[in-house]
Amino acid sequence: MKLELFASKASNLFAENRLLKFVVAVMTAALVVNSFMVYRAVKYQRVVIVPPKMTGTIEFVRGVPNDDYVKNLVRNVVSLATTYTPAIARKQFEAVLTFFAPESYPEASKAWYSLAGEIEAANTSSVFFVESIDLKNDTAEIFGTLKQFAGNTPFLGETRTYIVQYRFLDGRFQIISFKRKITEAQKKQL
Repeated sequence: MKLELFASKASNLFAENRLLKFVVAVMTAALVVNSFMVYRAVKYQRVVIVPPKMTGTIEFVRGVPNDDYVKNLVRNVVSLATTYTPAIARKQFEAVLTFFAPESYPEASKAWYSLAGEIEAANTSSVFFVESIDLKNDTAEIFGTLKQFAGNTPFLGETRTYIVQYRFLDGRFQIISFKRKITEAQKKQL
């Protein structure tokens, strides 16, 4: 009788050992699947932001924003840079300078503060009506109509195109350059 008890205990221990090995294998498989799903969720995560003065949703997928967000940012920067009066030009240009990348800031600050001085001295105002914004390879091409005034007298009304080179560094929008695009016809006038 004692021999049968030993045999049944041994078979019970072997069965329990097989069950424990099966549980460890299932838990290992679950850990591998869970790790893969966490990696996939982090890789494909989407951040939805709705900042003030922006319409719609803004999405970053894999660290890259959607075009609507970039167009809103570019529209705001161009508005700050091209729509001004002598009283607010300097403050608006300071706001524009906050968007510039560190390596572009020194040159840009000289140009924008110089322009602010000229605007204040000549008492000129400007308004720019954006008609279209095209995005290609971290470059925005903004087309619109610019109207400038000396005091209350209009002295310039023309279509212009501005080129804004930008980048996103750690989710922050940075301007590398902000230039006016000059066509061949405009070069001949200059």
